[in-house]
Amino acid sequence: MLSLFRPSIDRRFRVMGAGIEQRHQRCASWWEPHLRCSREFIRTSLRPCRRVAVLGAGRLLDVDIEMLLAHSQEVHLFDADSGCLSHWRARLGPRLGGRAFAHIEDITGSLKRWEGILRASRRRGDLAECLRGLRAVRPAWSKAEFCSIVSLNLLGQIPLYWRDFVQASRGRLSGDDEEALAASMGELQRAHLEALFSSGAGQLVMLFDSEYYRYRSSESEWRVEPALFGPAAMNCLSAPPQFCELARESWLWHLAPQFVEQESEGEIHRVEARAWLRKAGSR
Repeated sequence: MLSLFRPSIDRRFRVMGAGIEQRHQRCASWWEPHLRCSREFIRTSLRPCRRVAVLGAGRLLDVDIEMLLAHSQEVHLFDADSGCLSHWRARLGPRLGGRAFAHIEDITGSLKRWEGILRASRRRGDLAECLRGLRAVRPAWSKAEFCSIVSLNLLGQIPLYWRDFVQASRGRLSGDDEEALAASMGELQRAHLEALFSSGAGQLVMLFDSEYYRYRSSESEWRVEPALFGPAAMNCLSAPPQFCELARESWLWHLAPQFVEQESEGEIHRVEARAWLRKAGSR
């Protein structure tokens, strides 16, 4: 039986944001190599510019905000979790609202609308059809005038918010429902990539999970799960012809060490980092 509690996407953003902060506190030494690689990739890949947007800025763990402020006139921080605001204020002080700007909004531009569509589809048998019919819109940030855009750990993470919301709303899913849910998760990833490349930004930097590895200390084989669905699995590795690739790197992120987060298993993510520059005259 489903709970009478009605989960919401907004609450999911806040809960997951707080969960990330708490996990970082527990796993700081394991996370530090990943955070250092993230900050260094952004620092070496991003060229000075007028206005830069950081999508998924979170608690500013994996981005050097001081470097961004030193190399741009304006830094715009985007996140769907309203809990980020207190961290941004504490870190930036009066510069928030001066040269740094806060945007608390759903980066997909679609999940609130999808939430309403899902709630309107009450019958369980309609779920798969409902999920397969979902199409993501172009988000507002992609229409703004940013010269550089940084996407931080969003490509793999965005679909997880939606997956968890659907599962919490509908309970046990059928095999057909699960396939349709995976298709809708792929639609979110496709739309995020399209929004990045169709924006007017001259430079793009993207960090994202490509695979999840789950391990047990008593076993030699890892369980591997893809973090990308559908066209995103290929499109994130290349770019439209109007972009040239500046840099690419990859590393492992020990996200949840066994016996620290869970007794039964640990989790490691493969992180991919890409930087692209728009070719002259291709806008």
